[in-house]
Amino acid sequence: MSQLLETLWNATSDLLYRVRSYDRKLAYSEEVLRMNEQLRRIEGLKFSDDEELIALEVEKLKEMRSRLLTVMEDLLFTA
Repeated sequence: MSQLLETLWNATSDLLYRVRSYDRKLAYSEEVLRMNEQLRRIEGLKFSDDEELIALEVEKLKEMRSRLLTVMEDLLFTA
């Protein structure tokens, strides 16, 4: 797996875990489940050599991470 993809995957995975921990009222549970499924699918690219596919997944991870940060801000603001 490319270094960038691996770094983004690890950071996004950690952030997703934290959002699940803070979302006690399950306000974002469906969205979190979808992101978790997508994260697992992206993890399957560890051994891919397709640069275009990896670049696409890196962009998806960036978008996912941005959304997770927004959700985390909302959860912490209302706490």
